[in-house]
Amino acid sequence: MKIAVTGGAGYIGSRLCSRLLDMGYDVVCIDWLKWGIEPVLHIVDHPRFHLHCVDIRTPAVEPLVRDADAVIHLAGIIGFPACNAEPDLAYHINVEGTKRVIDASTGLFVYASTGSVYGDLNSVCTENVDTNPLSTYAEYKLRGEEYLCGTNAVILRPATAFGISNRLRTDLLINDFTRRAIFERKLELFEGHFKRTFLSVNDLVRAFEWGVTYHDTMSGEVWNVGDRSLNLTKLDIANVIKEYIDYELIVNDAIKHDQDARNYFVDYSKIENIGFYAEETVDSGIRTLIQVYNNLTQQRHYQ
Repeated sequence: MKIAVTGGAGYIGSRLCSRLLDMGYDVVCIDWLKWGIEPVLHIVDHPRFHLHCVDIRTPAVEPLVRDADAVIHLAGIIGFPACNAEPDLAYHINVEGTKRVIDASTGLFVYASTGSVYGDLNSVCTENVDTNPLSTYAEYKLRGEEYLCGTNAVILRPATAFGISNRLRTDLLINDFTRRAIFERKLELFEGHFKRTFLSVNDLVRAFEWGVTYHDTMSGEVWNVGDRSLNLTKLDIANVIKEYIDYELIVNDAIKHDQDARNYFVDYSKIENIGFYAEETVDSGIRTLIQVYNNLTQQRHYQ
């Protein structure tokens, strides 16, 4: 079986490509390589790995996805800050590029949406509640869901990712908080009472692989992807980090910053019912991040 992964050299994609290869699939990695080829260098010589430096906005992507038995669509400008920084690019990639990929695909389809489509609901979110996207990032992700309405696609709304990957992201909340605690020894926390759900990058990779493996069960539906045990407030995260790092924590709830206004607990009973649970905890993820950041500090010392 041949699986095309758009954004295959990204934070989730690079780990996902490795997992799919380990499971015996042929993998077509489609990525514009904005962050370089390094995230997939460890697999670039694998006989079943096929790397294509292609922008999903261009017609060049169409035969690649058309020829695949399944497509996992991860490519996009991720998060509201990145979308706000380059609004035209975000629209062309997240909306027009996504539509191009969807229209060209002929096999199984797994779509990476986002929990940000829930917005400021201040409630427990099942897949059936009305969405309330507040940022263009969330709006564009919801547009992709709408393009897939009535198809057999698997639509995943993941929790906020954390952890180490081949393409390290320091902007994700847990990764960022841990980095600041280590390098700045200080963290000013806004909206600390806001609730959010988190999931390790490795568990997210499993979820996208499940979208193919269990496609018959999951097709044509929306799935919240996470684990109820990882529903936490931002202050909860800061306090977990404080168990391992001595840093100054300043709580300032007068500051409002999160345009997506993510403040909700998500119900994951639907995906739990088919056997999906998190294998990694926030605590274990933070300890791994600390190990990586501390070694980066040591590396700088020797340079």
